[in-house]
Amino acid sequence: MVVRKLVLGLAGAVVGANALLATPAQADLKMRLEWSPIVIHTWYFLAEAKGWYKEEGVNVTFEPGNGSVHTTQVVAAGSHDIGQAGQATASIGRAKDKLPVKSIGALIRKNEMGILVPKDSPHKSPKDLVDNNVKIVTSPGSFEIPFLEPWFRLAGTDFKKANMVYVDTKLKGSTYLSGEAGAISTSPAFFRAQFEDKRPSKFFLMSDVGVDVPGTGIIANETAIREKADEIRKFLKVTYRAFDYIVGGKRYDEAYDAITKQRPEAKIPKDVMLAQFKDHEILWHTDATKGKPWGYMAPEDWEKAIKVLKDIGSVPADAKAADFFTNGLLPAVTN
Repeated sequence: MVVRKLVLGLAGAVVGANALLATPAQADLKMRLEWSPIVIHTWYFLAEAKGWYKEEGVNVTFEPGNGSVHTTQVVAAGSHDIGQAGQATASIGRAKDKLPVKSIGALIRKNEMGILVPKDSPHKSPKDLVDNNVKIVTSPGSFEIPFLEPWFRLAGTDFKKANMVYVDTKLKGSTYLSGEAGAISTSPAFFRAQFEDKRPSKFFLMSDVGVDVPGTGIIANETAIREKADEIRKFLKVTYRAFDYIVGGKRYDEAYDAITKQRPEAKIPKDVMLAQFKDHEILWHTDATKGKPWGYMAPEDWEKAIKVLKDIGSVPADAKAADFFTNGLLPAVTN
């Protein structure tokens, strides 16, 4: 009996040891999002739900944010290792305020900024809006403001002649939906579906005429890049696995289920989120990133972006594209 207990005890110890060996030691990372959970955060929460971060040995704490500017600032300050933010915004913060952040992975690789107009509108460009004196609503602090002048110029018109209506951020959407304005400057792929019931709309984008800056991506504090490189690599490996699962496999329903289960506060109607996914499909790639791994940032895209940022005076004339991003932490997984 004693021998049998000893054998069973040893067997249990071996099983326990194997279980410990099978579960990697968990490394901690803190990530700051730019908003409360939305469609472009689903990959994190799907990976979380499936236990993929744990499998890889990384424990990620996700916290909601209050816009790309603030997220860039808190990541730069070191309270968070990584963040999700507009990459143009983060680049401007790095150049103007010397914030020690870099882009480490792309999510939305095309410029996501543009204008929404009613679906039955004949207008197809900024020039049409200016020529017809259409009211365009935006907010003074909106992320797209610095890019409007070059966009209108490249579209063949003068931004100074645009009939702009500036309102508080909270009133921006309602001003458009009420009909007080005939167009709204925003991130169309996110908002078109939200406006569908009250004012069905279509959109055109800054990238249509060559205002090429990267969209939303993942940024990191430079200290974290140096000191937590292995942890960040694991995080990116899992994140882009989930991104491919959702975006590459178009498993939008499962993404919706994951985010609403993991983050019940994300009270987004399912039909809206599914439409948002579809509207984003044209934004995942640029010509230079087609066939490249998810997350990969093409140097030629960044060269174009820095040229645009120089044009609007947001980075110095001697700025070099390579200073603003790195592909060195990305997994080598093909789309």
